[in-house]
Amino acid sequence: MAEENNSVVRNSKFLYDVKTRDWQIGEYWGFFILNRNVSFQNTRQIIRVTPTAENENGRENIDLQTQVSGTYTMLLPVLYLGQKGNDHFRIGLGFGVGAVNLQGTADFNDGIGLFVNNQVFNSGNTLDNKIDNLGRYSLLTTGNIDGDPYRAHLLSNLSQGNNLENLAIYSLFNNGRPSASLEPLSYFLFLNASGGQLTPLEVYALATLSKGRVTSKTNYAKSYYLFYEIPMGPFTFRLGFGGPFYNQNNYTIDITGFEMSLYTPIEF
Repeated sequence: MAEENNSVVRNSKFLYDVKTRDWQIGEYWGFFILNRNVSFQNTRQIIRVTPTAENENGRENIDLQTQVSGTYTMLLPVLYLGQKGNDHFRIGLGFGVGAVNLQGTADFNDGIGLFVNNQVFNSGNTLDNKIDNLGRYSLLTTGNIDGDPYRAHLLSNLSQGNNLENLAIYSLFNNGRPSASLEPLSYFLFLNASGGQLTPLEVYALATLSKGRVTSKTNYAKSYYLFYEIPMGPFTFRLGFGGPFYNQNNYTIDITGFEMSLYTPIEF
């Protein structure tokens, strides 16, 4: 079996920092307060597949066609090692708090979510049994990260009443981007597997379950920031790394940013 390594390409749409003046406590160290605000969109989720014994053509990157967008802010004191002023080398590290708001879709099964869901669906004896199997499997794996009680109710009783149709409508209103949660192959597989007994809307509900829904909001995230600065004439070159992270319903959400910048400070 191929070995897979999950990674997500992170593209910050907009980022701005507001920081206080530097407080030099000793000759070679000091601190400042940093407020970082970021709007981001992850347009690709990549898995890297290593070659198998049968296929030795090298590693291949596969895009799983998911989308996650959101915003976050961080407020943290940053302690640095270096002399006062932007004409000196500095390295620093800070820890603080953050607020995060994100939504979208993600594949938590390394690209085989559709295959697994198809197997779970076909394990049932009747159509209702197949629908219930898939709903409960999705609830236990990737279907309800944010702990939404209404979605949990639908997934745990998916074959009853109009729950399957209601899940489709609810997903459309909450995701806002149906194309980000639906693959055409997934739709046609479930259309065929259901034997024409389901409406297009009900088939859509089943097809979206091959990808997990990501909806998360918190004002209590932890955050960190590590930076390295060197002077370059009137400018300062900065290499930075960090972001917020927190746990929600047994999932760990970690938004890490890497930056390179060239700036000149403006003091008031």
